[in-house]
Amino acid sequence: MSQTPTAPQMVERSLVPALQRDVTLMLEAGYLFIELNKHKEAEEIFSGVAALVPHSEVPHLALGNLHFSQGRFAPALKAHQHAASLNESSAIAHALVAESLFFLKRGPEALQALEKSLSLPDDGSAHEFAKALKDAYDLKLF
Repeated sequence: MSQTPTAPQMVERSLVPALQRDVTLMLEAGYLFIELNKHKEAEEIFSGVAALVPHSEVPHLALGNLHFSQGRFAPALKAHQHAASLNESSAIAHALVAESLFFLKRGPEALQALEKSLSLPDDGSAHEFAKALKDAYDLKLF
């Protein structure tokens, strides 16, 4: 029995027509540049993808992760907060906001972001991450 090929999936509401696989490849290229310590190039890719799909939180999460990996916690927080504002139901976005806040020594705000993350449906392993952050805070690691 043969399978009917499916049409490539287009990204909804992108500025120009874009295939989902192409956007995914661009984001993966950004993460590859991080691995190669080419942070400027990664930032350019993530910023470009964010402009291409302005409704999506994903490129903002990637940009925030890039900043965080460089110890730039304030820009990481800004990117993660923007991601959370684009998708209020993203548990991982709120958990990443909390992580940045912890590293900025803003524990009470971080705890609020963790509570928000844990109150949302888990979109992967976000709850595990949020619980690990809470445990680290309870152990006074932040």
